[in-house]
Amino acid sequence: MNRAKQPLYRKCNKTAHGFHLPRPNGHFRHERNTQAMERFEGTHMAMGETNIGFDYTPLFQFLLSKVGGIWDEIFSEAVSRLDKQEPVFWMVELDPRKMSRPIVRIGESSYYSKLTVADGVLVKIDPDAGPPAKSNTCCTFTFNGRPY
Repeated sequence: MNRAKQPLYRKCNKTAHGFHLPRPNGHFRHERNTQAMERFEGTHMAMGETNIGFDYTPLFQFLLSKVGGIWDEIFSEAVSRLDKQEPVFWMVELDPRKMSRPIVRIGESSYYSKLTVADGVLVKIDPDAGPPAKSNTCCTFTFNGRPY
């Protein structure tokens, strides 16, 4: 029996307290008579916001669990289970000139170890990096998916 693997993202609970979608009607009326619209020379415009309501935490956990594995295999599996490739590169840095920080902040209070590819293998930039200092005490911060 061949079962399809679960996607590495999930839809957020858009009815939860604190989650605000843009208003579905009427937002264009505030844009149509602006200077930006007068200068607009294109033929097509975006219909609205995209990527609203997706949580890529399963992807980040997947990448952390695959540290030490072959990058090409990891990347091909991740892309096959995602809606787009961009979220992979929020955590994985392929350009060695841009590896300035060993951790990356995703969202308001989630931090993850930054990853890179060395000799075709997925590795952490700094395996000894720990969570950053808390900026306030009212929020719950996570580092690699664990609260601290």
